[in-house]
Parts: sequence; C-alpha cells; structure tokens
Amino acid sequence: MSDQLRPYVVIVNNGSGCIFQPMDIGYSYILTAKHNLLDEGDQLNMLTRFEQNGASWTAREIPFQTLALGQNYFPHPQLDIAIITVPRIQGVSSIYRSDELNEQMNAGYALLGYPATRRQANLANKSLWFRSDAITQIMGHNDNAREFTLAGNANQEEVTGQSGGPVLILHQNNVMIAGIETNMARAFGENMGRAEFFPLTSFDEIIDQNPDTLCQLLPAHLSCFSFLMDEAFDLDAGFSQNNIAGIKAFLLDKARSVTQSGAAPHIIKKQFAKRLLIAEQKEEILQGKEIWKIWLEFITVMQIIQDRIIAEKDLEDLFNTVRLLHSDSDKDWSSELSNIAYSDYLGLADEGTVVISTRKPPARDDQYIIDGNIPLIASARKTRERHKLKINDGKIFPFDHYKFVHMDYFKGKSISRKHDEYSALETDQEYLDKLKLEYGAVFNP
Repeated sequence: MSDQLRPYVVIVNNGSGCIFQPMDIGYSYILTAKHNLLDEGDQLNMLTRFEQNGASWTAREIPFQTLALGQNYFPHPQLDIAIITVPRIQGVSSIYRSDELNEQMNAGYALLGYPATRRQANLANKSLWFRSDAITQIMGHNDNAREFTLAGNANQEEVTGQSGGPVLILHQNNVMIAGIETNMARAFGENMGRAEFFPLTSFDEIIDQNPDTLCQLLPAHLSCFSFLMDEAFDLDAGFSQNNIAGIKAFLLDKARSVTQSGAAPHIIKKQFAKRLLIAEQKEEILQGKEIWKIWLEFITVMQIIQDRIIAEKDLEDLFNTVRLLHSDSDKDWSSELSNIAYSDYLGLADEGTVVISTRKPPARDDQYIIDGNIPLIASARKTRERHKLKINDGKIFPFDHYKFVHMDYFKGKSISRKHDEYSALETDQEYLDKLKLEYGAVFNP
C-alpha cells in the first residue's frame, strides 16, 4: 500500500508534506505544517518528491519560487498548517478527501513522511528517508485537531521530521487524505504514541481566506463536466456496435452543450450535497468521477426530454421535479430498496420522478421502471420506520407517490438493447424523435 501512497508525500525542508491536485489545473498544492517553514525563517530550501522506477525510487526536485505571503505561500493565521502553491506536478493523480471520520476509527490509515532519524542514518540517499507508520486508532477532536495513535507507540524523537506528513488511506484504489500531522499529543511526559493532525476542513479555512487566489480542495474533474466527456454514454451493443454509433455521437454532441451551460459538478455538489446520494452512502463518493459522469448523462437526457438547455439557474427546479439518487453499489438495485426508501425526497414535487443510479443495470429486463405493487416494496411499506422517512408532509411512503426508474433505462434499455432500431437512422431529427419516443414511457402520463 505504501508504494501507492508514497508519490504524494514530499520533503519540505526538515519536515514533510503532501501533494494535493486541486480544481485549478495550473497548480499543485503542497499541504504541510507551518513550522516547517517558520523554523527556516519563512524560507523554502528543499521540496522533493519521489518517482518509482521498478524497485527503486528516484528523487525529483519540485520547482518553486521564493515564498511570498498571499502569492504562493498561505499559512493559517492561528493553526500550524500552510499551503504552498507550485506549478502543476505531472504524473500525480487526484487525491480525495476523507472527511467522514468517526470516533474510535480503525480503518487502515497511515502516517507517512521523512523522519529525522532516517535522514541522519542515510545522509546521501534521500529515498531511504521515507517511512510509513500504521495508525491504530483515530480519536475525537482536540480543539481543531484530531488525535491518533501510532502503532509501536512512537515518541517525539522518532516522529520528528514527519511533521506536515499526511494521514492517508488507500480505499477502492483511491488515495484519500484525512489530514496533515503537526505534532505529538499535547501532554506532559506522555509516551503513548499519540499525535495530532489537522483535517482538511482546517485547510478549507485557508481557502476561504484567499478566495481570489486559491480554489477548493477538490479534484479537477469537479470543476467542469468537460473532464467527464470521454467516459459519458459508454453504450455497448457488442457485435452490433455500428448500429448505435450514430446515436452515441448525437448524445455526446448534446452532452457538450451541458459542459458549456454553466452547470458544473462542484456547483451541484455544494448546492445539494448528500441529498444527491441514496441513504447510507458516504459523502466521499461525491468526489469521484462515476457520479458526475452519470450527472452529465442525466442532464443531457433531461435536455432532450425538455427540449431546452439546462443551466445553473435551472438546477433547483430540475432537482425538485426529477431527482437523481446515486449509489456506488455494484449489486442489483433491489438490494438498495431499504436505503432508497429512506433517502431524501423533501421538496420533490407530487408525482415526481426518481432516477436511481448504481454501477450495475437491473437484473431483470422488466424492472427498469418499478412501482409500489412489487411484493418486496409492499413488505417494506408495512415495516417502514416512519421516523426515518424524509418526505413531504402528507406523503406516506416514497414508492406510493413517485415513479422510480433506473438510469440505465436511458442507455441500455432504450438504446443498446434496441440497437437494430437505430441502424437506419441518419439525421439529428430522427435521433431526437426516436429518443423522445423511448423516453416518453417514463415522463409521459
């Protein structure tokens, strides 16, 4: 695991830091402890990362300019954290935030960095300075910081040099950061391997204080739907792929208008947050690509149905008319029935439509559109936990009031499974008429 995490960890003077690729694709941010710079008179003397070459690691110096407050150096006014901006570092993928930390968490996190003990033992070979320390427990807040326990009960002397190092985890092949370590726990004479880190929300405070210079700590693909174009409408008709080549090109052209409409993932994320997700899904999913690829397709479909451009100003109305709820599950959507029932439907208009998105299409071809007559739903209605329902007053159960359709209906069911019906179509008007006919089963009375 440490080999996959190490490319993000950097040497910052006598301490450590972490590369974060923000939405601004012109820059990379180095998140670190402020004292790594203050101890050197606000100077940056060493900024080094490592690239893996087979079994070895090669040091790469990161180009930087003299630190200038408010230009490329942004220390927190009270907390021991700072952001350094450098030209975009290539070859380092997006890193996701891990904000949902529960009390007494034990989930495979690690503290990574370049401790002084390793530096002193290997003066000439920087690649040997690296160390990864398992975290056995993450505890509650201590002011703005979180306290955690290092395996082996490391003391201050062992951890010196790791200040500014990230607390990282590899989850489903995504590198996720919980925060930046700054010091051992503040307790006299204690030797229990306790240290502290500041979560990403503390770095958000730096962003908020410099809105004209810094951008949100979110991956670049949240800045614009154009980053998702290569993955949108991945239609598959097997040996008959040529039959749907024309309709796929038509849909992608319509999707391009979404990228120019002003609607963007980070705007939708900020506006609706966890209301975009099926109940019990982690908010961290909102940083990934899958949900925003689905949203690009969803808005494209809605533009076809409504025959208009859906811009940023239209998002609230769209959300309260046709609600898209996403789950990262790779199981059949029937397995999410209970969570779908307890998702957020507040504000959704009477007889509204709910589009459910999962990684896998429905198991049965007759269950792309469902209603309350399915026995499994009837049983869930009887045993519903009424206090958990998030639904407008006067409504009893979501499946009694809304139409539910799987997102794959607009792709697999309406296009891929009917590929032969598209083979003879040639003009944009023919494509448009055909799609409106197919989608009409959902949206027409």
